[in-house]
Amino acid sequence: MTDTITRGTLAHAATHGLGIGHLTPGQAWAAHRLAMPPERLERPLASHIAALLENVERMARNRFFGGVSPNDTEAMIHRAHDEDHPMFLRGPILETLRDGMEEFFPGLKPSGVDEEGRPLFNLADLAQALGASEEDLLAYAEKMGIADQLRTTPTKPLH
Repeated sequence: MTDTITRGTLAHAATHGLGIGHLTPGQAWAAHRLAMPPERLERPLASHIAALLENVERMARNRFFGGVSPNDTEAMIHRAHDEDHPMFLRGPILETLRDGMEEFFPGLKPSGVDEEGRPLFNLADLAQALGASEEDLLAYAEKMGIADQLRTTPTKPLH
């Protein structure tokens, strides 16, 4: 966590779900979302600034977690991949998903990355790792409404 709060470091912290200086990741995101001037974020935070950041963060948490049962993993996974939600809420879930992929599918490696550096997997490799056919995976993607996320264009290779 860096100590100097500037517009640039605040934007970086908000985008990556990080804290900055004395601000928590949620406060950094809220301050960035409100386009708050860095000089307003000096330590100690004025009580009205702290209350404002807390309310904006709470609204984001309610929007992210609201209406979802704690047992509805599909909905939480979907929300974790929804870039409309802040990274400070999505990040821990995405990290857990990455850890699970590495633990349960250690031989499955990305075949490339997208424009933002996210890993992409070959459908045949996924099918083999899951013990399913490519057709079954395509049908499941269609059923789950994520078929539009499948790419047929060349990816940036890793090697």
